[in-house]
Amino acid sequence: MAVAAAILAALISAALSAHTQAAAPRLFVTNQAAGQVVVIDTATHEQLATVELAPGPAVIAASPDGRTLYVTHPEIGKIDVLDARAPDRPRSLSVAGTPFGIAVGERGRLFVSDWNRDLLSVIDSATGKTVAEIAVGRAPAHVALDPRLRRAYVANREDDSITVVDMDRLTAVATVKVGKAPFALAVSPTGDRVYVANVRSGDVSVVDAASLEIRNTVRTGSMPYGVAVSPTGARVFVANQQSGTVKMLDAASLEALQRTKVGKYPETVAILPDGRRLYVVNWMAGDISVLDGETGREVKRIPVGEGIRGLAVAASD
Repeated sequence: MAVAAAILAALISAALSAHTQAAAPRLFVTNQAAGQVVVIDTATHEQLATVELAPGPAVIAASPDGRTLYVTHPEIGKIDVLDARAPDRPRSLSVAGTPFGIAVGERGRLFVSDWNRDLLSVIDSATGKTVAEIAVGRAPAHVALDPRLRRAYVANREDDSITVVDMDRLTAVATVKVGKAPFALAVSPTGDRVYVANVRSGDVSVVDAASLEIRNTVRTGSMPYGVAVSPTGARVFVANQQSGTVKMLDAASLEALQRTKVGKYPETVAILPDGRRLYVVNWMAGDISVLDGETGREVKRIPVGEGIRGLAVAASD
């Protein structure tokens, strides 16, 4: 009986361990130079897979449920679709123009910035058909969605502005002037603020979502290329490419809480759903910095390979 009980306990322990490991989210990292997506386990930080894609993958975004990934290829007019559980069998959508930034709405509707045509394209991911094309500013880069206010925000790099789009009517409803060369943007969990990283002015514009006015402008470092907000909305993280740093801000006071040196040319920032860790792609270093979500300090580096650019977190089961 004692032996049987011991075996049963061991089996249960192993099952729980396997479940815990399986439940850990995964990182999906685009390697623009190699034409790949690298999959990393956030529990062990080991590389689980390398998926070969079409040339030049740039931005990657996960669906709201975390089960599907979408990757833009600006140079060849394609969007790859990957199942987070079986990413080695991607399918491709051919789209018009130069798809760059991407965000995923409900029912697989894709909001994609068209860098050269100055448009926000709305695409049905099931059929690949374009639902709408909405004029925005020059050189639209990243896109962020707010499902509460039913808005899409587009950073227009060469117009020093963001365009606000009604997600239901599929029309532009406002243009907000921000800093110089806005590239990345993030919406607070409550939808009350939009944080815009301005590359050439080295700052972040804080936009009040209700009034669409600039609430504040915060200096962060040289060439901020990435920005993310913690799941609680209490922290804002900004990746400064030229400075090689990540600055952590208190969202309430907008004061700097931590400035952390990371790898060379940090760009995209992604945070785990529980907020305990964030990951920063260091483009020129070819690795990913792992930061503590509470302190903002670096705790680990994950070597991946030169040419990595985009980053997304998705479910593993």
